[in-house]
Amino acid sequence: MLLLLTLLVNCSQKKTQNLSFNNFDIEVAGEWKKLKLQGVDSDVGGFITENNDTVSFDYGPYSNSLEEDIVIFERKFIKEIIKEHPETDTSKMIIVSDVSKVTQEDFKINKKHYEKISGYNAKIVSPKRSGEGITGVYFDSLGASSLGKIKFTLYGQNLNFKNQKELLNAIRTIKLKK
Repeated sequence: MLLLLTLLVNCSQKKTQNLSFNNFDIEVAGEWKKLKLQGVDSDVGGFITENNDTVSFDYGPYSNSLEEDIVIFERKFIKEIIKEHPETDTSKMIIVSDVSKVTQEDFKINKKHYEKISGYNAKIVSPKRSGEGITGVYFDSLGASSLGKIKFTLYGQNLNFKNQKELLNAIRTIKLKK
């Protein structure tokens, strides 16, 4: 009976793997595959999930801060702009009747919070709704180089719930090499 219980527990536990890169180590889902990329001024790479989604990282001075740039326009001003510049693309603009009644947060698809990971302050970003947005982590200042501050970003976009959860778990296992 004890042998059967041990086998059931071991089979139900999710297998993970430890991966080592130039600047960090991480524990990811067992089915994820290491992805090698070539960077010019940064160390870049990532993983491919079992669903063939890409999770990528950038360790260098130009890493993405994972901020959402939301610009809200009031309808009356857009009409004036279009009148002067009819070629203006409004498809990605947020247009409202009264800007005083909304905030940028109302339109963001991601949420963020901060934690200490590997001794550094980390911004963790995840979608408000699974499958729509960014799941990732951003470290703002890990040191300096001749090009500026060293930053680190690791993220995936539009991940399903399972991969999003696996990535958030993996993020918390990051061990930055100093």
